[in-house]
Amino acid sequence: MDKKREFPHVFVLLLLIIVVVTILTYIIPAGQYDRVLDPSTGRQLIDPNSFKYIDKTPVGLFGMLLSIVEGLIQASNISILIFCAFATLYLIEQTGAMDAGIAWMVKRTKRNPKYATATIIIAMFILSAWASTGTLSYEEIIAFIPIFVSLAIALGYDPLVGIGMSYLPVGIGFASATLNPFTIGVAQGIAELPLFSGLRLRLIVFFSMTIITILYVLLYAKKVKADSSKSLVYDVEFHELKFDEKRLHTSFTLERKLTLMVLFIGITIMVFGLSKLHWYINEISAVFLGIAICTGIVNRWHPNKIADAFVNGLAKGVLSALVVGFARGILVVISKGHILDTIIYIAAELLNKLGLYTSAIGMLIFQTILNFFIPSGSGQAATVMPIMTPLADLIGMNRQISVLIFQFGDGYSNLIWPTSFVLIACAAAHIPLNRYYRWFLPLYFISMIFQVFFIFIAIYINYGPF
Repeated sequence: MDKKREFPHVFVLLLLIIVVVTILTYIIPAGQYDRVLDPSTGRQLIDPNSFKYIDKTPVGLFGMLLSIVEGLIQASNISILIFCAFATLYLIEQTGAMDAGIAWMVKRTKRNPKYATATIIIAMFILSAWASTGTLSYEEIIAFIPIFVSLAIALGYDPLVGIGMSYLPVGIGFASATLNPFTIGVAQGIAELPLFSGLRLRLIVFFSMTIITILYVLLYAKKVKADSSKSLVYDVEFHELKFDEKRLHTSFTLERKLTLMVLFIGITIMVFGLSKLHWYINEISAVFLGIAICTGIVNRWHPNKIADAFVNGLAKGVLSALVVGFARGILVVISKGHILDTIIYIAAELLNKLGLYTSAIGMLIFQTILNFFIPSGSGQAATVMPIMTPLADLIGMNRQISVLIFQFGDGYSNLIWPTSFVLIACAAAHIPLNRYYRWFLPLYFISMIFQVFFIFIAIYINYGPF
């Protein structure tokens, strides 16, 4: 019997890439640019006229393994941020505050079905805004998809509307990434940009993409409500759809309200510290620690219980944190082999012939395809931003624009690639994957048009750090 084929684990893919780039240190000519300090920004920039070929310095087998360890060490501050964020969010999840907040929203809609349209709008906007901060992810919303699907059916819609109310806004918000430490935070850290800078344009992206998504879902919902035969899943049986009723009955206690208030205050402190006090990755990690401690206190947990929950939460962040370190190992290998500058030189020569706008589209397509293989946002940032940053410098593109392109390519394609949570979401809603694609792909192509539009706007205004 043939074994079921499985898609390679992200660590397998990263290790394969490391092996490939190690071999390339024997093939690609070594080269080097001179770096100069920009006194106005304090960044190390490439001197575009200084490239020269040098003697090869190929990396051996032990050097390759050592590079992985060195990559983990170099990315330690980012990995610690990921650990602290995951552990804190897990601790908040254990209080039941997230369950209670979503259950409260669902129950109010069931009591007032005549306000269905308003409920869809409010629910989608709240979930999108929440996800844009990185504090609500696919993992949390997956458990609520059956509830939203059941709600949609009860209101006279179909399961695709339930997916549209829950899974879709989380994906759109996460991609808009107003204050997302796992994508924007990691990418800007590598690009040496102020953390969460450039927020104004990302807010415009967030509002635009959220409104477009809400309108798309509402138009489909209106069509299905008027004629159920118009549903793309009209012939699919959903009578066996089950969900965990216990989560729907999670009460919104004072402690859980205070927990969400602590989270909101923590995010506000982050925004203030980043914009006014010039905080960076370490300070944000400290804020997450503070949120975790305060959450335990307002829930009147014993210190040992807080510690146990935090430690269990750390386990949730292991994959993302280590992926960042492994991805940095790729940079270590190509840096030791002195082929990074050669790759940048060749890419810059090609992109310079295309022009900024065409180059930006090519970079967006590359990031979108790469997200199929590396669905971890932080891992993808750690893999490509070390190359995208100096490449942007050489072709005259503001580094903030290269981060925006990464953000778009990584974020929105999560809603189409099966290596992300699409299969799980469709299974939770009992929706055939081909029907989901039939329903969602038109919206995705609309989003691609807007992604290109916003990138062009960013290039036109020279979208910078602030």
